[in-house]
Amino acid sequence: MKPKKLGRAKMPVYTRKVPTGIPEPWDSEDSADEERVDPDLLHDSLPQPFRMIGKVLDGVLDRAWGVISDREAARVTERSRRKIPQVEFSDEVKLPVKANCLACTDDGKYVFVGFSCGISVISAVGHVRTATWEQDRVEIISIHCTCLGEMAYLIATVDDMGVSRVFAYYADYIYLIKLINETKERNKRNNCTKIELSEGGDYAAVLIDCNGDSWIEMYRFPKVSWLKELEAASCNQVTNMSGTEVAKFSPVVILLKIKAPDMLSGTSLKCPFEVLQKTASVIGSGLNHMISAQQWAEQRAIFKSVHSKYLDTGTCEMKAKARLGSLFFLLPGGLCTFTDGTRSLQGPPSAVCVWWRGDHNLYQYLLHKRAKEKTTEDEAKPSVVWPNAQEIVCSAISRCTRHIALGLMGGLVTVWDRCLGLPWSVLSVSADSPFNKLHFLDCLPFSQDPFFPKIHVLVTCKNADCHVITAGRGMDFQVMQLCGRPADAEGPPTEVLSVHFLQMLVLLMYRNGTIVLLDTSDDTVVATLVLPPSHCLATPWSPVYTLDPVNQNLFVRADRYLCPEEDQDEEGSGSSLYVFSLGTTSASEPQREAPRKLRTLEDMCNQYLKERALTLEDRSAAISQSWMQLQQCSAPLSGKAVPLFRGKQCPSFGE
Repeated sequence: MKPKKLGRAKMPVYTRKVPTGIPEPWDSEDSADEERVDPDLLHDSLPQPFRMIGKVLDGVLDRAWGVISDREAARVTERSRRKIPQVEFSDEVKLPVKANCLACTDDGKYVFVGFSCGISVISAVGHVRTATWEQDRVEIISIHCTCLGEMAYLIATVDDMGVSRVFAYYADYIYLIKLINETKERNKRNNCTKIELSEGGDYAAVLIDCNGDSWIEMYRFPKVSWLKELEAASCNQVTNMSGTEVAKFSPVVILLKIKAPDMLSGTSLKCPFEVLQKTASVIGSGLNHMISAQQWAEQRAIFKSVHSKYLDTGTCEMKAKARLGSLFFLLPGGLCTFTDGTRSLQGPPSAVCVWWRGDHNLYQYLLHKRAKEKTTEDEAKPSVVWPNAQEIVCSAISRCTRHIALGLMGGLVTVWDRCLGLPWSVLSVSADSPFNKLHFLDCLPFSQDPFFPKIHVLVTCKNADCHVITAGRGMDFQVMQLCGRPADAEGPPTEVLSVHFLQMLVLLMYRNGTIVLLDTSDDTVVATLVLPPSHCLATPWSPVYTLDPVNQNLFVRADRYLCPEEDQDEEGSGSSLYVFSLGTTSASEPQREAPRKLRTLEDMCNQYLKERALTLEDRSAAISQSWMQLQQCSAPLSGKAVPLFRGKQCPSFGE
């Protein structure tokens, strides 16, 4: 019997069916979907402990995001349900012509209005016109005022032709004192673009622009002589009712001529001794160095080669001209100035600080240094230079002029303590846009520590983002972004104004005419300022307004809606000043400034000692714990525990 042949075992064969035709182009999406890997299958392929941990973490994250989204939705719903109070205007002042600029006096008695043919004076309490100065073809575009003495006020204006004038208002009359840059030949006249007066009228800073070059001229005003001459002119005005007599006033004195800093260039100095001789006691500006022109050229070439793809390659390079950034008058103060945010220091300013666009440094010039010199042709040299890491974009100064905040390129903010000469705080703000403006926000004095207070600064960006900085000493700071805005606001705010007499409140003006009062402490809209239906906010992209800090009022210009057949340039077309009382509204009562009782140095020291006595036990316990930790750390180094103090473990705070 023949044995049976064992056949080869057949294995199952799986063949993939090949399509007979070529797939169409739109079938590529299906093929891509087939090649995708399901994340759940990939997650399930992990070992069991990791799979369980991953699922637990996913559940925790989902619940956390759910809670956050629910809170945000509840916050938005609460804001929509909360009825924002509206503040109606308290009075209306009708204007014969449209106002270009406004300014309120420091004592809150008068409001000066600049228009197309002169200036007018309006009482801030009675809202009636008291005096007017008119001249044909003189359109005032900028106005600034300060108190010269008792019932005497100094007014500085700039017209559209670049002529700066200085007026005095006394006994219901306006006197023309000085034309700063007026010449007989118009072609030889230097244009004035800006003028600022110091508080009290002792000094004036005039920015001159001529053929692309700009500089600052500092003037000293003879206050005592002007007050006597104003009194004499007032007596002559009473006797001569025609008003044709022109009063003569004492001339002004030019103190300084501040020019923009020169660009860094190569030097021919050979040794450090020559550098010290050329420094002239001004260190930090970088103008006196030992870097040659060839080294500058090599450094510029290396920089362009490394960052060539980030640089804008153009056919020609235009050299940017230096322009004035900001100018601040500085009050006199020492190393131990106890202030609560107000101008408690008396007397005229002692210095002025200036920064120019495109520069990294803040320059300080003394105002009393050249008081006895007669010639001012030489350029003034700064007494102090405050260097910064980046280019300065914007700045602000506190009311006591002790702290200066600088906004730099790259989202950096530096707060300088001028009395100590050190940075109070340096921090970074994660902003997607360059800075636009800085504002100091006032808060209640001695909320935490009178010697190391918290400084609040509002930062506005060009894309309308707002950030509130709470800066302490060193790295103690906090940044909060403001997101609250009214629902009917269209676009970003065009103007942001800090309200000094209300705690942590700012005014926001929008392009559609909406004016809101925002609380920066909790990012909520406190109130909305309502104009009459027949009027709209004048020039909403650049509103005309002024703030009265004494009576706590806001003056804002509004124009009447015109019909198509009416002429917009017609005089008396419905331009008015509307007065809003911000201090007497119920909406701003919680943020109203509490009465300041700590006025003298003795009260401040008593308050400080009281707070130190209350925290004596806590500070003693902290010091004892620090000594114990030091004793424990010293034991491993010596091999045995050695008591630091014989007879007792550690000293108390009072010993």
